[in-house]
Amino acid sequence: MKREDLFDISKENIQWLQENYEHLRKEYDKKWIIVHNKKVVESQETFKDILQVARRYDPNSILVEFLQTQEVAAFF
Repeated sequence: MKREDLFDISKENIQWLQENYEHLRKEYDKKWIIVHNKKVVESQETFKDILQVARRYDPNSILVEFLQTQEVAAFF
């Protein structure tokens, strides 16, 4: 697969996640998710568990994200 194709796959998954973030973070509150082909294909409560599941997928074709409804303050 060409580098441009990988970039497009990543971009599409990120864009889909951004567009659906509010709904998804309520549905998958405090969970790790895997986005593949613009849909959630897996969810787990721990990072360790989501990594084990992620091994089933081509790492170039997925997005792994932690979702929660509570806002988090970031300090720099």
